[in-house]
Amino acid sequence: YFFFIHSFTAIMNHLSGRKIGILGGSFDPIHNGHLAIAKAAYTDFDLDEVWFIPAGHSPNKNESGMTPSEYRAEMVALAVKPYPYFKMSTVEIEAEETSYTYLTLTKLKNRYPDTIFYFIMGADSLDYFEEWKHPEIICEKAVVLVAVRDHWNMEDVKKKIHAIEQLFHAKIYPLSCDRFDAASRNIRQMIKKGEDTGQLVPDAVSQFIKEHHLYENEK
Repeated sequence: YFFFIHSFTAIMNHLSGRKIGILGGSFDPIHNGHLAIAKAAYTDFDLDEVWFIPAGHSPNKNESGMTPSEYRAEMVALAVKPYPYFKMSTVEIEAEETSYTYLTLTKLKNRYPDTIFYFIMGADSLDYFEEWKHPEIICEKAVVLVAVRDHWNMEDVKKKIHAIEQLFHAKIYPLSCDRFDAASRNIRQMIKKGEDTGQLVPDAVSQFIKEHHLYENEK
């Protein structure tokens, strides 16, 4: 009888699967705002891990203007190293096709069918989510977490979430985050001007940027 209970529990634990957050982006460079969003998702939704996925062939950005993927991946690896529950995945960098979210989530779900994925996106992206490639597949493969900065109107965000949930039969939840005033492009400009980015970028990433002279000739 004890063996049966034990076996049943093990089976149920296996079927319930791990809860993994997915945070994608060009990470050019990764900054403390990215880490803060991932920490909020990990804590608020009791996730097992958060996987950071640097874009390979980004659908939204000119690749010729992007830092080579191996440098961006190395910066992500350095940033997540202090956190045992953060991982870096090269699934998009290794792919030959454009890094569309629906393709990445489809691959991950096929590879890890018992895992529950939580796709983390910014509230600014929610406004045009219907225009993404196959948003219905994204919503089918993952729970969506929307990172809402404290300067956003939460009621407006909730209305938009409700509309998208109706449209795509989605599970979408707001994720409250502290305000972070610097985007990656601002940080690149600051580095070009020789300004201090110590409060914005992890120390190990800042050191890597200096060693490889990244962003010194930013346009």
